[in-house]
Amino acid sequence: MPSSKPKVQIRFEDEDFRYLEDWAKSEFIPITQLCRQIILKAAEQRKSEQEKTA
Repeated sequence: MPSSKPKVQIRFEDEDFRYLEDWAKSEFIPITQLCRQIILKAAEQRKSEQEKTA
């Protein structure tokens, strides 16, 4: 059954994509999962920084 969660589409330069693809392979995860982890980590860090300044 398809997920009803929101989706985003990202475009990368070839060199950047190859780097992420190699990174994902070294972690034994799909590139989509790696990108999700990177984005969520960045969002978590930003929230933490914003809470410190609030």
